[in-house]
Amino acid sequence: MKAKVHVTVDTASLSRPSVERLLRQHQFLYDIAGTEPARGDAIEASGGQSPYCLPLPDRATDAETVFVREVLDTGRLVQHPHWRAARFFYAHVLAGRAVFVTANDALFGAPRSVERNRLAALAKTRIMSFAEFERWCSEPR
Repeated sequence: MKAKVHVTVDTASLSRPSVERLLRQHQFLYDIAGTEPARGDAIEASGGQSPYCLPLPDRATDAETVFVREVLDTGRLVQHPHWRAARFFYAHVLAGRAVFVTANDALFGAPRSVERNRLAALAKTRIMSFAEFERWCSEPR
């Protein structure tokens, strides 16, 4: 039996349905979460999968603040343009999810970049562009 893959889609930069279609096409058992509430994208509930958005608490915990500062590589968080995205990335890591799919190269670095590798190692997760995720889905397991 295949293990379920837990995927988070950075829905501020990518469409969740396109990622979900890939998972279905390649017959993955999956759990998919978005980072922002759906903005008109139809989300199909199937296979026990319910529409799901990673929750963000109203206030950041001390542990989250430390993590977000490390991700953003700055001590100044107030009004940082990537603060919300970094908080969602923390929620992804905290939930133990396996793959974070994003088009936000400004925060997460370009595919195969030193910055993206640093963040993936820090978080112990995979960070992929849609094209990388597409290739990953088609690899034999």
